[in-house]
Amino acid sequence: MNKNYYIYGIHTCIAELESSTKFIKEIYISRKTKNKLVKKIEELAFNKKIRVSHVDKDQLTIMCQSSNHQGVVIKSSNLSAISPFDMDKFLQISSTPMILIIDSVQDPHNFGACIRTANAAGVSLIVKRKTNSVGLTPTVQKVASGGCKNITIFESNNIIQVMKTLKKSNIPIVGTADSSTENIYSKRKFPDGFALVVGSEDEGIRKSVMEYCDYVVKIPIYGSVDCLNLSVATGVALYQLREHLKNTSD
Repeated sequence: MNKNYYIYGIHTCIAELESSTKFIKEIYISRKTKNKLVKKIEELAFNKKIRVSHVDKDQLTIMCQSSNHQGVVIKSSNLSAISPFDMDKFLQISSTPMILIIDSVQDPHNFGACIRTANAAGVSLIVKRKTNSVGLTPTVQKVASGGCKNITIFESNNIIQVMKTLKKSNIPIVGTADSSTENIYSKRKFPDGFALVVGSEDEGIRKSVMEYCDYVVKIPIYGSVDCLNLSVATGVALYQLREHLKNTSD
């Protein structure tokens, strides 16, 4: 029996419709919505011959387990961000890949924000620990707001094996830790791309995973807070490490 997935939110649903639609089974729209962007979704669905049903907003809330659906929910038979994945093949066809490895993340809003930021920074692969982590839930999809498009999300319970594979392909692995003495802004050169490892909101990167990082760096704190939110720190680190790709031609 096929499992149904629900994604919601105006911009998330538009991004889904403008990408591959082969897994979309039906679109549900609130009867009372007057949002012009929802009308755009109806037009896209009509042009792509996708069934649209008008329902009460409470029914939408039950479907996606959230009241933040903005009047539109897509039912899909698959999540396009999750597909059979071959790391060796990915590395063979990728030029200077940017990879984000999330050791653990429990907060769906943090995970969604990480996906959105990673997409914006140019990351093509997110590797996420499968256990002790939030899945690709409707809330995550909503917060990502289209960020799952053109990015592969690979779940694995063997993060260390993934890191070993990256090392064989000369992909430097950068871990983050508040306790590090090395600053993320130190100049480096990454001619073959890089992988950034971030840890859980509370405990950070596990020690066993940290041991396989080539560099462990910190984001300096100049104010009175102890640390940055996970998704914010991920964004800062990704954009700074991206600058190191530019340094390869210096």
